[in-house]
Formats: sequence, C-alpha cells, structure tokens
Amino acid sequence: MRVLVRLALRMGLLVLLAGLAGCASTRLIDSEVRSFRSGAPDLAASSYQFERLPSQQADAPAQSQREQWAQPVLQRVGLTLVSQAPRYTVQWGVATEQVLPNEPVFRRRWGGFAGGPGWGAHPFFFPLEPMLYRFQVQVLVRDALSREVVYEASAQHTGPWNDQAQILPAVLLAAMRDFPQGASGPSSVKVEIGPGGMALRP
Repeated sequence: MRVLVRLALRMGLLVLLAGLAGCASTRLIDSEVRSFRSGAPDLAASSYQFERLPSQQADAPAQSQREQWAQPVLQRVGLTLVSQAPRYTVQWGVATEQVLPNEPVFRRRWGGFAGGPGWGAHPFFFPLEPMLYRFQVQVLVRDALSREVVYEASAQHTGPWNDQAQILPAVLLAAMRDFPQGASGPSSVKVEIGPGGMALRP
C-alpha cells in the first residue's frame, strides 16, 4: 500500500514538474475556430474602441485586464485602438473552466494475498493526466455608426495550462486569423507561444 501511494505521489510530482517546464518553453496552442464576415470592413479606417456588455461592466477590472491582453493581437491584424470617433467597436468575451481528463492513463487494482479477496477486489484509482482547462473566446466587430456586425468569430482551446495571460491572447489570435474575410467553415488554428512571442503555425 505504501509503495503504491509513494509511486502515485512521485508520478504526480513528475507531471507537475513537466507542466512547469512547459510554461517556460515553447507551447503549441491549437484552437477550433469559426469565423464569419458580413459586409466589407474598411481596413483603411480600422480604428476601434472596446464595447462591453453589462456583465463585463460589472467586473470592470477583470475586463480591463483582458482588453489589455487583446490590444496587441488586434493591432497585429490591423485594428488600432483610439480614444474617440472609432470606425468600429470590438466586443470580446471569454469563458474558462476546468475539465476532467476523459480517462486516466494508468489504473491499478490491488487486492489481497493468497486466500484473500484476490487481485482486483479493491480498486485504487491513480489518474496521472493533469487537469485540463477549456478557454472559449467570442469576438464581434461592429460598424460604430450602423451597428452592423462586420466580423464574428469564436474559438475554443482545451489544454493543460491555465495561465490566462498567455493562453487567451493565443486563442484570440486564432479567432482573428481570418479577419476581415472570415472562413468558409470550421478550422483548426495553431498558435505557437515561445520566448519570441506568438506565431501562427500551419
């Protein structure tokens, strides 16, 4: 019994250390993306301001932080934040949740010795997979005057990392990859996070 417990603790420590090492190295964030275009965005006048839902206004500090993470990504696709008279408004929301792994990678059932209940009588369950985290992002780009939605996108990523400051911008970049054209259907978009920043990958 003690041997099995020690083994589980050691394996759990190895998983934790591997996760910490991954935070400091290159990571590949794969997201499932859907994007749509309506009208023809004027990229020559691509200034914008953020737009908030009432629920986002109620949690202003958290939303302000998310908007700071979003600014470099939006700048990257040609949208420039301005203080007044924007051409567009950008509304983006996020949702995060913990997800249990589908199946553990290791199960061990231990029973008694000869004459006892036998192998498999007392189940012991050792999940070695790390906890997973699901990140969901939705983006609406509206014409500031007509209020018409000119671009809509959603993206979802599930993985072992929960550092929002790194993951959310990568998922947002995936959602904005096809701006302003939109895509013909669902796609899988990979974003590499490394010491040099973020980069889209084939």
